Amino acid sequence: MAKEKYVPLVGITGEGEDYNVYNLTTVERVTGFAIGFVAGFVGSHVMFNSPIVSLIFGLIAGYVAIPIYRNHLQAKRSREILLQFRDLLDSLTSSYSAGENTMGAFEGALKDIGSAHGENAPMFKELKILLKGLHNNFVIEDLLRDMGKRCGAEDIISFAETFAVCNRLGGNLKKVVSESRNIISDKIEIEMEIQTSLTSGKNEINILMVMPFVIIAAMGTMGEKALTANTPTNVAVKIVAIIMFALAYYIGRRITDIKV
Repeated sequence: MAKEKYVPLVGITGEGEDYNVYNLTTVERVTGFAIGFVAGFVGSHVMFNSPIVSLIFGLIAGYVAIPIYRNHLQAKRSREILLQFRDLLDSLTSSYSAGENTMGAFEGALKDIGSAHGENAPMFKELKILLKGLHNNFVIEDLLRDMGKRCGAEDIISFAETFAVCNRLGGNLKKVVSESRNIISDKIEIEMEIQTSLTSGKNEINILMVMPFVIIAAMGTMGEKALTANTPTNVAVKIVAIIMFALAYYIGRRITDIKV
């Protein structure tokens, strides 16, 4: 059965960006390819000492690195969106405490986010879309849900649902916004603590991945030509070793990739 093609979300106003996918610019694509190519070329040159083989491995690694680099940039952007959303809730809490209505609170948040993160920030763009939707008689609950879906953030979606119920029933919006902000802040702090505790383990994985290449390079400079020569047996052993270390690195990164 053929896999269905993903259709990007455009939002209920027809203007929103789908943050569930990351479209690489030409510069980012070249950067990702260059990182992979250099790593593949240097690593294979150390192992096999052959320009042709190194070029082939470099090209393969370059193309493999592009989607990996894309995932890295997308994860970075998702984290930035969550941090900006926390700042949005900070601004909304202050506005509601000062007696502002919902429209005024979000207009104030637009100014605050623009001052703190710039007009190119994802949350600034989303607030502009939301305010434009409000001026065009869209319901704020639908606009918030749409924002959460396109941002791919469960926290924003949960906030939208809570906000919708509270707003519909005439609840305490200030309390809802403030508690949502506290929950997201706690989540971010927990993630930071986890990442800090895992830093040493990730560094060890990176060092272990590099060490085989360092050892082979050192052996080549110490006259151990028999061990580094490209005999059929040595080539087979090197290829198996590279696959094993790559697999171990992948498993290690998956183990240390803990999400809250």
